[in-house]
Amino acid sequence: MKNPFEWFHNLYYGEKNSLGAFDTKNPTSLDALLKQLYMTAHHSGHLLMKNSLPAFNAAYCVAVCILQSEAIDETNLDEEIDYTINTIWLEDYKRTHKAKVSHCPFTELVLIKWMVYAILFLQEEKSHEMAFFLVDFRKNLEVQDEDESIDADEYDWGIIDAMNSFDETILDWKYRYRTSLRPHPLHPKFYTSKLWIDIVRHYSLDDLKLQLALFPTIDEQLAFLNWAKEESQKPQPMDYLDDSLPF
Repeated sequence: MKNPFEWFHNLYYGEKNSLGAFDTKNPTSLDALLKQLYMTAHHSGHLLMKNSLPAFNAAYCVAVCILQSEAIDETNLDEEIDYTINTIWLEDYKRTHKAKVSHCPFTELVLIKWMVYAILFLQEEKSHEMAFFLVDFRKNLEVQDEDESIDADEYDWGIIDAMNSFDETILDWKYRYRTSLRPHPLHPKFYTSKLWIDIVRHYSLDDLKLQLALFPTIDEQLAFLNWAKEESQKPQPMDYLDDSLPF
């Protein structure tokens, strides 16, 4: 079985295209709490994110990947989690800003991790593995001093101080949830030629079978196959192998 974090994020758990797709207006919803965490940070300092959309998308994607990973109580997923958050954050930033940055700032990375923690902690049912994982994950969210490996200007101490209240906010939240945290790729109608060139054209036949299994409906599976067939018939980069996929 392929590690969930090895998939390109939209081919494993698709991002939402607007904030309206999240249930933030219902005051008892999980999304309302996530919005509260985001807004606390937003009002306490300066976030580079244009809005909360990349934070929501990254948090849910990472939560799904963690939940679907094996032996999470004994596996260090720090690198995979940081990479996924950074990828989703950076894609959104490039779409919404002209200024160039190379990665998600440390403070915003921690904010999104708090949102991941809230999603997983507030589930009504948790395995023993998840309970153990969350204890360690929570400890790593504490920021006391600057890390010399991180640029000092990535620390917004106003936001970091505000995030110190997040643990209490989450613990005091009286609602629990049965959120569907299963793989659900972005619908193929939103796929681009770049996704084909960079990712899908390199699939093995086994990768293709695994990808199809991630789609929850036959219609989405067929849409993916039709998209892949159309892309394979377009002019390809020089390194393309004609027999790489059966289209």
